Amino acid sequence: MKTQPKDTELRDEWKRIDRALIPHDLLVSMPQPECKGLTLLTDVMINATVCKLGPRVGLITAPYSDDIEIVLDVAETIERRLPAPWNGFWNNERDNDRGREGDRHLETWVRNSKTGANTKVCIAATGEGYVPAIDDCVSFVLWAEAGFPYPPTTLDDRILIVRDPEHYEAEKARKKEALRAAQQAELLRKDLAREKSLAETKALFQLELEVRRVRNLGWHELMAEHESADPPTDAISSALYQLRDSLLTLPAPGHPIGQLTNDL
Repeated sequence: MKTQPKDTELRDEWKRIDRALIPHDLLVSMPQPECKGLTLLTDVMINATVCKLGPRVGLITAPYSDDIEIVLDVAETIERRLPAPWNGFWNNERDNDRGREGDRHLETWVRNSKTGANTKVCIAATGEGYVPAIDDCVSFVLWAEAGFPYPPTTLDDRILIVRDPEHYEAEKARKKEALRAAQQAELLRKDLAREKSLAETKALFQLELEVRRVRNLGWHELMAEHESADPPTDAISSALYQLRDSLLTLPAPGHPIGQLTNDL
C-alpha cells in the first residue's frame, strides 16, 4: 500500500488524479451517476500499486506481463455510453434503457510495451441492469490490481497479434484453411452417405421388382432362366439365385410346391 500523504498533499493528489482521469469538457457534462462514481475511481487509483495513469489524460495502463500492457480509456468508455442531451438535461430514462441493453463494453486495447504495437480488445463487464460506466472502470482497476484473474479468451488472441503480427496472420490463415478443408471433407462425407443411401434404396426397389417378376414366371421359364443365369456376383443376383433355387426345389412333405419357408 502507498503511504497516505498529509491532508494538503492528499487533496492535491486527489485533484491531480481527477484531472488525469476525466478531461474537463467531459467532466462538466457527465450525469450525476458518473460523477459519483468518479470519487470511488479516484480513491481506488490513489491506492493502486499496479495501475498507472496515462500515457495521456483519460487513460489507465496496467501491466499484464513483461511485454504486454492493457490500457483502459476511461473517458471514451464513459462517452460511448452517454445518451444524447435532451432539452439541455440528461435523459435518465434513456440512460437506463441503454444500461438494460447490456452495452457495458470497456474501451480497452492491448499494447506491446517493447514494440509499441497495439490493438483493441473486447472486454465487457458482466451483470444486468443499468450501471454507470465509471463503475465498470473501477471494476477494471480492481481486476488489474488482482492480477487479471480469469481473462476472456479474446484477450489471448489480441496478445498474440501485438507480440508477433506476422506469425499471427500466418497462423490465422492456416486455421482458416484447416477449417475450410474440414468443412469440405464434411460435405463430401454427407454427399457420399447420401449417394450410398440412394443406391441402397434403388437396389432394394430393383430387388423387389425382380422378386415379383421371378415369382410370376412359369415352371419352364423359371427353369430356363435358372439354368442360363451366370453365377451370382452381387447381393441382388445372389438373392434371385436363392429364390429360383427354392422355387425349383421339391418342398418338404406337407408343404405345397412353390411355397417358401423364408420369404424373400
